[in-house]
Amino acid sequence: MANDVTLEMELESRSKNQDDPLGLWPCYQAMKAYLSREYYRWIQANCPYYTDHGDHHIKTVIQAASGLLSQQLNGTRKNDLTTLDLFLILSGILWHDVGNVLERSGHAKRVAEMTEEIKKLGFPDLQVHRLVVEISRAHSGKDGLSIPRVEEDCLTYTVYPKALAAIVRFADEISEDRSRISGTLLPHIPEEHKIYWEYASCISASRPDPARERVVVSIEVQVDKTIVTFPCKEFPQRSDQEGKIPLITYLLCRLEKMNNERFYCNLAFARYLSIRDLEARFTILKGTDRVQDYEVTAIFRDSGLSGGSYPDIKIFDDFFAQYPAWRAVQLQEVSKR
Repeated sequence: MANDVTLEMELESRSKNQDDPLGLWPCYQAMKAYLSREYYRWIQANCPYYTDHGDHHIKTVIQAASGLLSQQLNGTRKNDLTTLDLFLILSGILWHDVGNVLERSGHAKRVAEMTEEIKKLGFPDLQVHRLVVEISRAHSGKDGLSIPRVEEDCLTYTVYPKALAAIVRFADEISEDRSRISGTLLPHIPEEHKIYWEYASCISASRPDPARERVVVSIEVQVDKTIVTFPCKEFPQRSDQEGKIPLITYLLCRLEKMNNERFYCNLAFARYLSIRDLEARFTILKGTDRVQDYEVTAIFRDSGLSGGSYPDIKIFDDFFAQYPAWRAVQLQEVSKR
């Protein structure tokens, strides 16, 4: 909601109310301005045709993290988050994708070297610097959350870096939507990148609802687009012999990944919130008309959880078993109507 308090608003408020003895708000402002000027707008130069990884993406991840923590920011649980917690979450978000300006592969590992240039301006203490680096690096990889400690003392605070990192990581996961692309440019995007743009174009909204312990993802997709196949290296087990995948199949693969991220992060940030459900609201469109009988709300939880350090919850086959009319071959007939 428009009147909800965000992480940035809360950190600024504490600074004005003399609850920021380390001067974390001006440090945060300086880092944000520096990254916007020196890095964010150049990420696309190194990763052309990627979805947005600049200022707007940072804004949406902050909004998502603020939504996840809305009960702490807007309710009676404000004491759950210290001023240092706010700074660490926000700084982790600022730095999480900056490594893309140098290279996509292993970009999370580049955070430490990239913070060196601004460490005196952005970090009041070496330990705070390290914590931000570890939280930022934890946002990717199936063992990412093993990087930060569960708990440690920092100056006059006790912090829970793993939980804070999980908040940053999951906020990043759920911040994908059509605002990260240009609808005008979409038809002209090279084939090897188009599936990622098409996926983002289908996500009309993604909203944390911690009071109901869920995230709600709204998906609207044109019926003729659902059956189009695109090159995809991300999910080879679902691709055809040419390495292509229908958009409807890719959507379910990405939701399966999001649901596994939900479970993985939920274990880590449990001291702050619980997200037990991923609610996906699907709508098939033909132009501006909703196609009859093609509106479904699916709730994904922990069913089918396999062992291991990273979850492997299977929702793909269950979804199409429950809704066979949503398979690409059936949607092909619907598109001809």
